[in-house]
Amino acid sequence: MIELSVILPTYNECTNLSIIVEKLLVLLEDYSFEIIVVDDNSEDGTWQLAKSLSEQHQNIHLIRRIHRKGLTSAIIEGFLLGSGKYLVVMDADMQHDMRLIPEMIKEMSEYDLVIGSRYLQQKSVPGWNRWRQWTSRLGTELASRFLKQKVTDPLSGFFMLKHSLIHKIAPKLYTEGFKILLDILLKSPDLKIKEIPFEFGVRLHGASKLSTKVIFDFIDLLISQTFLARFSLQFIHYSIIGVSGVAVHFLVLYLLYIQWQWFYPLSLMIAIEIALISNYIWNNQWTFAKQRFLKTEWWTGFLRYNAACSLGSFYNLAIGWYLVSQEVSWILASAFGIWVGISWNYLANKAFTWKQ
Repeated sequence: MIELSVILPTYNECTNLSIIVEKLLVLLEDYSFEIIVVDDNSEDGTWQLAKSLSEQHQNIHLIRRIHRKGLTSAIIEGFLLGSGKYLVVMDADMQHDMRLIPEMIKEMSEYDLVIGSRYLQQKSVPGWNRWRQWTSRLGTELASRFLKQKVTDPLSGFFMLKHSLIHKIAPKLYTEGFKILLDILLKSPDLKIKEIPFEFGVRLHGASKLSTKVIFDFIDLLISQTFLARFSLQFIHYSIIGVSGVAVHFLVLYLLYIQWQWFYPLSLMIAIEIALISNYIWNNQWTFAKQRFLKTEWWTGFLRYNAACSLGSFYNLAIGWYLVSQEVSWILASAFGIWVGISWNYLANKAFTWKQ
């Protein structure tokens, strides 16, 4: 049996791939190992290079994924293909210290999971700007609150686990996003865990994959631990964004109607439209991310969104205007109008704007 399977998920890592593979071949020459490159159909020639390397070395394999993207799902596919007794995943950009792999293999005799931790001996990652430091620490703190065991870096992308473990938990894992380690820890709270410190390196080539979508996927993973059994994740997204839209609605209405004393129906119409714009932007980015509109289609989608919400907006306006004319508080009148319109808007947008 092969002792180790190294999983390298890649997307546009052509410049880095040949370097890391060469280093791994030297580092692991005393072990029985394989390297599995899982590439999401990169446009820069990464999968072609991986295919060439696999033809030169019998222990290098390629999974080229067509019409499938995402770090977590790529890692899961690599894990399931791997035949090694132990499975290790690391980035192909050489920010993870591969020299720790032999030490990780030794620790696997006593542990189920060995994690390369960025925070075991330090509180920050050298070279990161304040924004990335802050988001990483916040994410780590939030993730830790869901775990039974104390882990300093539950969001690490560099870890090793037993082959037998992944086949037990793979069907339960959340396939979106990029923090598979956290999901493994959540699904298997009784694992024997060892953390080894390492210093996160500087990316030599290419761009970081950290994006707004990555942050949203992380939030989804945390939401799935609490609400997913009761509600559709998509509806939870829509509701969260709806709450933010309510805040925008009331803020604009307060400024126009109370502070500037504009005519209530006009103030209400403007507040409704600004809230709709805010909701559309965030729903397109998060709730309906898989069907989201880009470039010129963004404006087409916006017109469709307004059309889908027109009836809900009409009820919102009509009910709010009527109740205010009956001397009901403008806050209660607006809240009731929003409540009536929101259910229609969700169903209409799901069926019409972002067709599924």
